Amino acid sequence: MPTDGRRSGGLIGALLPVVGADATRRLRGALTGIAVAAILEAACFALLVPLLVDLFADRFPRAWWWAGMFVVAAALALALERRALRTQRAVTTDVVATLHHRVGDHVMTLPLGWFTPAQQDALNRLLTEATTSLAVLLNAIAAINVRAIATAAALWMVIAVVDLPTAAVAAVGLVLLAIVYRLAARLLRAGNRGTVAATQEIGAQVLEFAQQQPVLRAHGRLGDANTELRAALEQMRSAASTYFRGAIIGVTAFSVGTAILLGGVLGIAWWRLGLGEITVAVAVGLVVLAALIVDAVAALGRTGSVIWASEQTLQEIGDILHTEPLAEPVNPVAITDSSVEFRNVTFRYHADTAVIDDASVRIPPGGVCAVVGPSGSGKTTLVRLAARFFDVDAGQVLVGGVDVRDLRTADLMAQISVVFQDVYLFDGTIRDNVLMGRPDADDADLVRIARLARLDEIVDRLPFGWETPVGDRGTALSGGERQRVSIARALLKDAPVVLLDEATSALDPENEAAVRDALRHLGDGRTRLIIAHRLQTVRAADQIVFLDGGTVGDVGTHDELLSRSDRYVRFWHEHRSGDDVRVPDESPADEKSIHQKVNHEREMR
Repeated sequence: MPTDGRRSGGLIGALLPVVGADATRRLRGALTGIAVAAILEAACFALLVPLLVDLFADRFPRAWWWAGMFVVAAALALALERRALRTQRAVTTDVVATLHHRVGDHVMTLPLGWFTPAQQDALNRLLTEATTSLAVLLNAIAAINVRAIATAAALWMVIAVVDLPTAAVAAVGLVLLAIVYRLAARLLRAGNRGTVAATQEIGAQVLEFAQQQPVLRAHGRLGDANTELRAALEQMRSAASTYFRGAIIGVTAFSVGTAILLGGVLGIAWWRLGLGEITVAVAVGLVVLAALIVDAVAALGRTGSVIWASEQTLQEIGDILHTEPLAEPVNPVAITDSSVEFRNVTFRYHADTAVIDDASVRIPPGGVCAVVGPSGSGKTTLVRLAARFFDVDAGQVLVGGVDVRDLRTADLMAQISVVFQDVYLFDGTIRDNVLMGRPDADDADLVRIARLARLDEIVDRLPFGWETPVGDRGTALSGGERQRVSIARALLKDAPVVLLDEATSALDPENEAAVRDALRHLGDGRTRLIIAHRLQTVRAADQIVFLDGGTVGDVGTHDELLSRSDRYVRFWHEHRSGDDVRVPDESPADEKSIHQKVNHEREMR
C-alpha cells in the first residue's frame, strides 16, 4: 500500500486516494481562487510603499491617488475572496459526501471477515472524525494556510522589487521557517500516529477490564487485572508526552524563526537607512511588509497540528479504501442444491501459520454436520469460510455444488442463514431487525416466526412490543434476547443452508432453554453446519468433524468415531458428564481405561 507516498503528498496527497480525482480537482480550483485573492491582497499592501514615500515627501495629491488605488484593489480582493470561499464551502460539502459514499460503497465489497469489532469501531471513529475534521479543515484551515503561503510569497516579491538586499535577508528567514515547519510536521505526525495507536489500545483494554469485573470481584483478584491496562495507560502517557514535546519544540522554534525573520529585516533596513541607500519611507514600508509576512506565516504554525492530524485520519481511511475487495465473478454460476463441501481447503490469517490445513468434508443436502475440537482448532474459521468471510488460500469451498468464488455475493447470502455467538442487531426496533431476514414478510409471518423462536415471550413482555428499540448493536436487550431476535431473523429468511454456533453457556437457564428450542426449529429440513457445544447435538449429527490444529482429525458418526478415534474418545469422555461441551485441554489420559469405558457404554446400550 502506498502509505508513505500519501504521507509525502500533504493534505491534497492524502485527499486524493480518499475522495477521488474529480473532488480533489474541484478543491484545488477553489483553493486556487483563494490564493489569487491573497495575491491581490498582497498587491494592496505593495501600494503602501509608494503611498508612504509620497506622504513623507508631502506629495499629498499623489498620496490620495495611491490611497484610492489601495481601496479599489482591497475591494476587488475582498470580493474575489468571498466568492472563492463560497465555492470552497460548496466543494467541502461535496467532498465530505463523496468521502462517505466512497467508503460506504467500498466497505460493502469487503469480505465479511474484515468486519471485526476493532475494524467496526475504527471505521465508525474514522468516519465521525473525518466528517468533523474535513469540514473544519477545508472550510477554514486550508483556506487560512493557502492564503498565508500566497500572501507571504507575494509580499516577498514586493520586497525584492523595492530592495533586493532586504529581500535576500527575508528569504533566509523564510527558508529557516520552512525547515522548522517540516521538522515540526515530522515530529507531530509521528506523535499523532503514536497517540492514535495508544488510544485504540487503551480503549480495548478499558473495555476488557470492564468486562472482567464480575469474575475478578467474585474471586478477589482485582489487582491482577491491572497489568495490561496500566501498560496501555503508560503507552498513552508516553505517546502524549512525545506529541506535546514535539509541539512545544515546534512552536518554540517557529516563534524564534519568525523573530529572526522580522529582526533581520529590521536590522538590514536600519543599516541601509544609515548608509543612505534607502529613505525612511522605504525603510518603514519594508518593515511593515516583513511584519505582514510574519503574520501570514504565523498562521501555518497555529494550524499545522490540525492539518497533520487530519492527514493521519485521511490516511487511515485511505488504508481502508486500499483493502482488497471481495472478487465478484464475471460469469456467476447457478446453485444446484443445498450441499456444503470443503475440498482440500487451506487458509491462513498470516502467511506463516495455517488455521485450516488441507481440510476435506462434504455435507449432503439436508445433512447435519457438527464441528468439534479443542480451542483454537479452527472450528469458527471453517464454518465462516462457507459464508465466504474470507477466500481460501488453497482448495475449494462449495455451496450448492458451486465454488463460492463463482457465486455472486447476493446469491451466496440468499442460500445461507448465519447464527453466531456475536449477534449484531441494528439500531432500530425488534420488528426492523427481524424483517432484515425478509423485508416483505407480513404480520402473520412475524407472529409465526416469533412463536418458533420463542421471541413472542419477549415481545409480549415489553411495553412497546415489536416497536421496542433495541439500541446500538442491540445493547438494550440481554444476550439471550438478542440471540432470539437473531434466530427469528434466520427463521424468517428460511435459507436452505444454516451455519450455526449453538453456544448457550453464557445465557441464564431461561434464555438457554428458549434458545435451544428455537435452534431446533431453525434446523428442520435444512443443511446444517454446526459448531457443536452440546453433547446432544454431537450425538444427533449425521456426521462429526473432529478438528485439531486446523486439520481434520477424523470424520464420521458418533459411534464410528468412538470406535476408531482415540482423540475423539478422550474428547467425549471429558465432556459427557456435562451438558455443554467445554474446550478440552489434551491431558495424558489412560487410553486403555478410556476404551474400557467406551466398550462398557456400548454394552449398556
